[in-house]
Amino acid sequence: MMDELDLLKKDWKSREKDLPRLSHDDIYKMIWKKSSSNIKWIFIISAIEFLVGILITVFYHPARDEFKLPQIVDIITKGSMIVAVYYMIRFYLNYKKVSAASTVKGLLDAIMKARKTVKTYIIIMMSLGGIASIIASVYTYINQKGGWESFNENAHTNDYLLIAMVAVIATVLVLGIFLLIYFLLYGILMKRLKNNYKEIKKIEV
Repeated sequence: MMDELDLLKKDWKSREKDLPRLSHDDIYKMIWKKSSSNIKWIFIISAIEFLVGILITVFYHPARDEFKLPQIVDIITKGSMIVAVYYMIRFYLNYKKVSAASTVKGLLDAIMKARKTVKTYIIIMMSLGGIASIIASVYTYINQKGGWESFNENAHTNDYLLIAMVAVIATVLVLGIFLLIYFLLYGILMKRLKNNYKEIKKIEV
C-alpha cells in the first residue's frame, strides 16, 4: 500500500504538469521589462531633482540671505546643476541602451553600466554638497562673529576648534540628508537592478 508521502508526491506531480512553464526567453523578457522600467524611473527622478534645483536657485540665492555667502558656493551650486544635466542625459542613454538590448550579455552590460553611472552621480553630488556645506557653515559662523578681521583679532584656539566642530556637524547633517534622499530615490531602484542582474546571470549560466 502506498504511504501518505508517496500519495502527496504523486498528487504534486500531477498538478505540476498543469502549471505554466516559463522558458529562458520568457524570463529574459520579464527581467528586461523590469530593468527598462527601473532605469526609466531613475531618469525621471533625476529630471525632477534638476527642476527642484532650478526652483531653489531661482527663489533662494545667497545674496538675499542676511550674510552673503562667498562666490565659491554659488559656483559649486551652478556646477552641481551642470553635473545634474550631464548625468540626466547619461541616465536617458542608459535607458535607451537597456530598451534596445536584445541579448543576455547586452542586458547584463547595460545594467552594470546603469548602476555604475548612478553610483558615480551620487558620489559626485554628495562631494559637492559636502564642500559647499563646509564653506557655507564656516563663512556664516565667522560673519556672525563680525567678519574675518574681527574674528582673527579676537580668536583663540578654542574658537578655531569650534569652527571645525561646526563645519563637521553641518557637513554630517547635510550629507546625512543627501544620503537619505538618494537612498529613497535611487537606492530602491538600484537594489532592483542588482536583483535583475543576478537573475540574468542565472539565465546566462
